[in-house]
Amino acid sequence: MMKTNPQTPNNIFVLGNGESRQGYDLEQFRQWGKIYGCNALYRDFKPDGLISTDWAMMHEIYSSGYCFDNKCYFRQWKVLPYQFYDMMQYSGLEQNGLQELNKKLEEYKLPTVDKFIHESKKIKDFGNLVCHGIDPQRFQECMEELIAELKNLSPDEIRQKLGNAGLWITWVDDNDKVKDLDDFFGGEFMGWSSGPTAVRVGIEENEDTTHVFLLGFDMTKDGLVNNVYKDTNCYVTSGCKFISPVNWIEQHTKNFEKYPHIKFYRVMDDESQIEEWSKYDNVKTVRYGAMFGHCANPDDKFGSI
Repeated sequence: MMKTNPQTPNNIFVLGNGESRQGYDLEQFRQWGKIYGCNALYRDFKPDGLISTDWAMMHEIYSSGYCFDNKCYFRQWKVLPYQFYDMMQYSGLEQNGLQELNKKLEEYKLPTVDKFIHESKKIKDFGNLVCHGIDPQRFQECMEELIAELKNLSPDEIRQKLGNAGLWITWVDDNDKVKDLDDFFGGEFMGWSSGPTAVRVGIEENEDTTHVFLLGFDMTKDGLVNNVYKDTNCYVTSGCKFISPVNWIEQHTKNFEKYPHIKFYRVMDDESQIEEWSKYDNVKTVRYGAMFGHCANPDDKFGSI
């Protein structure tokens, strides 16, 4: 790894998908450091590393072909031989029960069971596969339980609650650029969301990191959902309530504690604060203008922490 002047900050930029980062040219950050991002970011921009811990999103990214030319990090990306394919399908569901379940789903304007089975095209005749999801019988039980619990909610709210119900079968090839996150972290399974995981991946890959800039980590605590990609595949609709940031805040906090020698800057023009982070000396919220000024002139006394 190339060493730099110890007086020169070594930056990495981690892109969340909060709406505060909209309107900024993401490409410009390359001149100042490595860029890591999450989930659907790949649709608009190619970071140095794309991180996803979401079943549906990993399936979409791989199926797009993105992983053959770009570095990706996926959770529990365990490749299975093609012989496992027959064990992964929903053909075992009892037909009468399946029909009844479909009627209930249609009542709530939700897709029928077959729409919860997602399979990519085979890359070759006898390729291997990665599978995420739950077995057929448990899937049926979960759907019936959820419908009973959520029948008084709107269709948008039900979709939000259902989350990643279903089965994802992704046919894969040996020539991709996917790294399994469990392997990357030496067998450690964190169960974290994509954003905090991306921060840790960036730091672990760039051992000389001194400054981490967190862009698009809005942590909304009221109102409706805040995401650049709402109303698109794998995301909830704009009419859904905000997603609680509690888990994200806790996971980022663990990064601040694990890397006390690194300065973390959450970049937000409204200068909103995360109360839970106020006790950490290596964390600060700054405006975009201050960040750009620092990157252009790293010898200034930018946002001293």
